[in-house]
Amino acid sequence: MNKIFVINLPSSVDRRDNISQQLDQLKLPFEIFPAVDGRKGNHPLFEKYDEGLSKLYRGKTLSAGQLGCYASHYLLWEKCLELNEPILVIEDDTLLYPAQFMAFIEQLPTLSSEFECIRLFSNKRRSFRSSPVKKIGELAIAKFSKGHMSTTGYYLTPAAAEKLIQHSSRWYMAVDIYMDRFWVNQVECYGTIPACLTNDPKFDSEIGYGKKASRSFYTRCKREWFNLSELIRREVHNLRFKLHNSNK
Repeated sequence: MNKIFVINLPSSVDRRDNISQQLDQLKLPFEIFPAVDGRKGNHPLFEKYDEGLSKLYRGKTLSAGQLGCYASHYLLWEKCLELNEPILVIEDDTLLYPAQFMAFIEQLPTLSSEFECIRLFSNKRRSFRSSPVKKIGELAIAKFSKGHMSTTGYYLTPAAAEKLIQHSSRWYMAVDIYMDRFWVNQVECYGTIPACLTNDPKFDSEIGYGKKASRSFYTRCKREWFNLSELIRREVHNLRFKLHNSNK
């Protein structure tokens, strides 16, 4: 049984109780992983944050909550490497779909090593393409053309954790957006169909958003160029994936 880690701020008792009850009902063992509180602003990992790049490429800064969220997931990537085994990462505002989640859990021993990271929630992009690549029990694992825009819950292998850490030397975007850049971090974007979990609507986000930065003409041009290059690199990566898999 792969370890399940639930990211939770010690002060968020209601969230911890809610997800704990869900996992207990499914008789699944889990470990509460203390989240980094970005409001304290003194975690060593925050030294990786590059505010200049954040303003230049994203047109905004990262909030304290976003920094804490990034650090929390980063520490679990390190934990995955330390354990040298796949883990499940779940945020404390998760609402599980019991049948789908258990179906995924039951299929974990059968997963191929090619699936280094699998998002367990629905893709939140306005538009995307998905192509099922493997059937596992009642679920399908699909390749997504765009990242899911969240870190609600995912399956992670040491191979993926190593890549995410390796390409995360400087932080200038939220952790979910960074994870979505599969053409940079080389962790392919897979997800389950149907989804196994979602965000519980009764909980508001604790993360918050950064402040918009003032934008000079140079900054606006730089940001537009960055966005265009991201689009091109993503589509080239997806085309290569399609061509490679069509030859199998």
